[in-house]
Amino acid sequence: MKISLADNEVRIECSGIEQIKLKARLNNRLGGVLKADKYTLTFPVSALPLVRDLIEDTENTSEIKDAFRKFDLHAQGRKMALEIIENNYSEGLPIHWARLLDPAQSCAVSAMAVPDILGLCLFDEQGSGKTVMTIAAFDILKETDKIDSMIVVCPKTMMSEWPKDIEKFLPRKYKVSIAGGDRQEKFKTALKDFDVLVTNYEGVEHMQVALSATAEQKRYLLVVDESYYVKNVSSARAESAKRLRASCVRCFVLCGTPAPNSQYDLINQFNLADTGYTFAGFRKSAEPSADREVISDLIETRGTIIRRLKTQILQHVPEKHFHVVSLPLKGRQALLYEKARLELELELRSLDNKMFKRNLATYFQRRAVLLQICSNPSTVDPTYTDTPVKNEHLDTLIADLIQKGRKVILWSFYKKNIDDLMDRYKSYYPLRIDGSVGNDQRREAVRLFQESPDRMLFIGNPAAAGAGVTLHASYDAVYVSYSNQAAHYLQSLDRIHRRGQISEEVNYYLLVCKGTIEETEVIRLRDKELQQHSLLGDHISWPASLDEALKELIPDE
Repeated sequence: MKISLADNEVRIECSGIEQIKLKARLNNRLGGVLKADKYTLTFPVSALPLVRDLIEDTENTSEIKDAFRKFDLHAQGRKMALEIIENNYSEGLPIHWARLLDPAQSCAVSAMAVPDILGLCLFDEQGSGKTVMTIAAFDILKETDKIDSMIVVCPKTMMSEWPKDIEKFLPRKYKVSIAGGDRQEKFKTALKDFDVLVTNYEGVEHMQVALSATAEQKRYLLVVDESYYVKNVSSARAESAKRLRASCVRCFVLCGTPAPNSQYDLINQFNLADTGYTFAGFRKSAEPSADREVISDLIETRGTIIRRLKTQILQHVPEKHFHVVSLPLKGRQALLYEKARLELELELRSLDNKMFKRNLATYFQRRAVLLQICSNPSTVDPTYTDTPVKNEHLDTLIADLIQKGRKVILWSFYKKNIDDLMDRYKSYYPLRIDGSVGNDQRREAVRLFQESPDRMLFIGNPAAAGAGVTLHASYDAVYVSYSNQAAHYLQSLDRIHRRGQISEEVNYYLLVCKGTIEETEVIRLRDKELQQHSLLGDHISWPASLDEALKELIPDE
């Protein structure tokens, strides 16, 4: 039997009875990740620690021995990092960072800088300062000669924020390159000398070859920011990130809402952080509830994770107050909704389960029409000229809040709705962030809203402004429409509930059309928030205002 390592896979050459016996034993531990042909057995190198006793006595190559040593060191580093977090240890940081960071941030940085760990998941709640922690850990790792450069992969809307924050905390210390332009320009940027390279997820593929080549001379730290973007292992983004990870010696995965939909969201994020160490050998079953327990146990016993709520790490955390405003549809808006609802119902009744699954995309499109009618029917019917019921309520709510000197945020997921809101409330000179706004305009909109006493209204799409934006000059946010993307909703909540908020409370006004699928949508979003907290082991006292208000939306059994 001969064992070798190539392309991050372990290859065992054997045949006959020897292979049959070994295959059975390996399959019992590795399941679906084990591949076999007539003369070879192969599996991911991350699964080596799970089968050590089965192959340890064989003659291993130096690559296999190095792989075992790498995982052994990671296990030791993991233990050390988790002890640092558990004991709130933060001594020994450079003076520069000891002065800048608060105790909770210093503790996290100490864990992130532990030698030999493959990486970790920094899942502190939104608004806790994950960016500055990562910059500090990078600086320490580079100064102690553990890495040479850092590659930051983030959403496009956040590309300008990383260079700004690096310059803020480490002025003129590092050369920061931003991967912009076309495919060729990105490729050239990756070949240039840099201390920090910042790219969006879509740009990774264009720089892959260049970064893989330079990785032979450079030790890269990979930072995957807002990592829920790569939670789906089969997506193009995730595949590009996986290939890039293979060229990096360490990885930090950053996200405050890492599991917005299900427990399976976490797996690929951990795989990026530790090259598959946590979930090596995991097999997805037909029972999600059972998988949930397995995933939770693997994270606890093998994962390297920092997860703390703002209440655990900030001295001042304002109370959250939710106000669910139930508004009955009326007039033509009610007629349009009922017509669209009835058409969808009749269509669904004509389908069997198999046909429904085949036409799932069409169903979600038709369902989205119902949600758009609730917020503003003109988004689907250009002939609609009446005033939507939500706008009638908004007129009074916005006027009352601004009259009291309180800045207001309006959230909507639909561009046409944002266009109409910008026009309707133009007398307030509203600021805007959605997909149509460039990075420079985005930064200026945030600056004006935060600093100018004359700019009292902000209108945004959570998909564009729900992450990487601080809007704590306001403590009143109004939701005009809803999306099936729970991550965007959860991120948007913390634009005002975050570090630096001086108010004793923040208010969320959820405008919901009575007797419509919006009621189901809001309840579903809340359920996903609760599920994520449960999965991550968060101990949190729930804002009773929202739960009590939601009870009114749930029909009696």
